[in-house]
Amino acid sequence: MRFIICGAGAIGGVIGGQLAKAGNDVIFIDKDESHVEALRQKGLQLRGVHGNHTIPVHVVTQASEIDFRADDAIFLAVKSFHSDAACRELRQATSLQLPIFCSQNGVRNEETAATYFDHVNGVMVLIGSKRLEPGVVVQTGNGPVGVGTYPEGLSQAAKDVAAALDGTDLPIYTTDRIARHKWNKMLVNLNNATMGLTGLASQEARADPEARLWMADVYEEGARVLRAAGIQYEGPPDMGPIEDRISELRDLNFDPGVPTDDELKGRASLWQDLYHQRGEVEADYFNGEIVNLGRQHNVPTPHCSLLVDLIKEMAAARELPGKYNLRQLRDLLQD
Repeated sequence: MRFIICGAGAIGGVIGGQLAKAGNDVIFIDKDESHVEALRQKGLQLRGVHGNHTIPVHVVTQASEIDFRADDAIFLAVKSFHSDAACRELRQATSLQLPIFCSQNGVRNEETAATYFDHVNGVMVLIGSKRLEPGVVVQTGNGPVGVGTYPEGLSQAAKDVAAALDGTDLPIYTTDRIARHKWNKMLVNLNNATMGLTGLASQEARADPEARLWMADVYEEGARVLRAAGIQYEGPPDMGPIEDRISELRDLNFDPGVPTDDELKGRASLWQDLYHQRGEVEADYFNGEIVNLGRQHNVPTPHCSLLVDLIKEMAAARELPGKYNLRQLRDLLQD
């Protein structure tokens, strides 16, 4: 089996890098010229919780540069707002009905992929990772990675890919209910906006009493909406659903610890969007999802509405992370 990783950023870089380090045949597709040049010249610098590694990689900028094979498996690891264009490019590059694995945040990428590919699978990724400089990807956490066929089931391709991933440093599990797991992960992502707005690292936010209570309120709002909408969600094995995270955040004795090494501090995806000044963020696929569902089912969503509005304003203005503090967010919520 060969792995085509569409997007060599924070998630794609870790997944593809781990597969390549384990001896698998991997090809990256990426559009960032400086990142591609660094990968070609120096290899992928994979750093973080599993040590520092330099991994020679094969990278192209267009899917059409690849001679696709029947044993290829595609990982989609681009931002959600790029999924349609990426799937269209992949579909134009090959007529083979290859299995595609959506490893992004959000719950709409699989639907997009299904308009182009017949064999769609989901990957629920709870590792922390970041790509802040060309050629370098840092894994800051080692949470579980779930693999399953979308919307439910467990195909042979999903089993084969999970087996390959199980040969890496990543903690892998399989599920026949991947859609439920990705809805739970979407709830986890609701505070990516909080970290982008405040500039806090993920561990810093969990260690700050005021931030913890805010994040618990945001999670609770999201879960309330999904329950009203009749959408089922569940967490990975041994971790439980979002309600467990809410209880943890409201526990006054909870102490997650904050790394002294800045490189190991987790940076949420929306924080990274602001840091790179991309001009857009994925907030519509996280908090925006909750706002839309809340509107449909008459459930108020004040926290998510505020977060999606503020982070989109910052992104459009290309402002860097950290414009607001928690007190300002609370005050704005009351306005």
